[in-house]
Amino acid sequence: MGNTRKRLRWVAPGVVLGIGSLVLSACGSSSPAQSTGSSSAPVVLQFWNTYNQTDTEASTIAKVVIPAFEKSHPGIKVVSDVYPTTETEMYSKLLASINAGDPPDIVRADISWVPGLAQEGALVPLSKDMSDFSSLSASVYPGTLAPNEWQGVYYGLPVDTNTQCLFWNKADFQAADLSGPPTTMSQLLSDAQKLTDPAKKQWGLGVDGTDLWNLLPYVWSAGGQVTNSSYTTASGYLDGTASVGELTALGNLFSNGEIGSDILGGTGVLTGEEGFPTGKYAMYIDGPWAVSTFSGGKPSLTYNKQYGIAQMPAGPGGSVSVIGGEDIVVPSGSKHAAAAEEFVQYMLSPTVQQEMAAAGQMSVLKDAGSFETKLQAYYAPFAEQLAQAQARPPVPNYAKIDSDVSNAISAALHHQGTMQQELDAVTPQVNQLLSGS
Repeated sequence: MGNTRKRLRWVAPGVVLGIGSLVLSACGSSSPAQSTGSSSAPVVLQFWNTYNQTDTEASTIAKVVIPAFEKSHPGIKVVSDVYPTTETEMYSKLLASINAGDPPDIVRADISWVPGLAQEGALVPLSKDMSDFSSLSASVYPGTLAPNEWQGVYYGLPVDTNTQCLFWNKADFQAADLSGPPTTMSQLLSDAQKLTDPAKKQWGLGVDGTDLWNLLPYVWSAGGQVTNSSYTTASGYLDGTASVGELTALGNLFSNGEIGSDILGGTGVLTGEEGFPTGKYAMYIDGPWAVSTFSGGKPSLTYNKQYGIAQMPAGPGGSVSVIGGEDIVVPSGSKHAAAAEEFVQYMLSPTVQQEMAAAGQMSVLKDAGSFETKLQAYYAPFAEQLAQAQARPPVPNYAKIDSDVSNAISAALHHQGTMQQELDAVTPQVNQLLSGS
């Protein structure tokens, strides 16, 4: 999923940008609805989304962002339909509405949905239909744009994003006589060994599962890949030397008791968000939402005093992390596609992106780091990491690929076969999924 398993839920205290500033940044061209004349009935756009209702995400959309859009586009009304349960449930309802010929006009979709919907012909090809697509796509982090592409055409635009960085406990590092966080992949592995203290029941590293969201930052930074750049084959990549080598190294740490039970997943394991603030994990990677989790938990941790947030350690592949977030798309059955595209453009305006950053959504704009850091200092390392973050394979069968690969890695950790054997066995399955089989 997009962020995938969690989203940032922080609200900046005292940050109010104001509706007036949003109106000024609404798209400059006259909307299609306005050209019909004031006597015409307004166009009503249905906007499906899963913005969080327990903080200010959903309310900011409904009370600030949409009213400002409607003020600058008097011929268009937008109705925010929030699905308070899960993105999976909204996806099922979206498919049903598309099949019935009555889809919403705009959808904030998980980044993993777009290729599959595009393959089915269910989305408007924005790179062909939107006159401003080129300038909008050039304004965002490249990694956030990638999941919107299918067979050379872009069917959406990123609307919010996130990534993972390395969290490290300063007291644990001092006790292990380590001066700071690891900057290389080899150092990460050796530090995990030094930071492990069985007497304290402390593991050097927490890894929250065998899924690609959690493991790709390690694999990519080590120079590995899941597929080739055109997403047509996994042979020589998933089962290649770099990918197998890094996953084997992590497996060895787990076998030696230097990675906790979180990597196996399942009921009763100690997750990174639980284990890091209680001193059980000295390091782990996570997203910016973890900061608010720590501050509300007991015992809580103080960023920059008790722990730090660093870039992913660099290896042959660089310092690479994973892109999460959501995209904004227009279903091909929308009755008001032109007006919907006006709203899509508006959602990527700098002031809307700032307003949503204040409500806890990291901006997709490449130059957003300055205003995000002003909102909260801990945004800075994540904004920096986003410039070096990549998307998971943007293919229709991604969910099945993720599941199959995760099961193969888990089997290796359970010593059912070596990492090489398990990845050799799953690679043909991944190739079939990449081909659409």
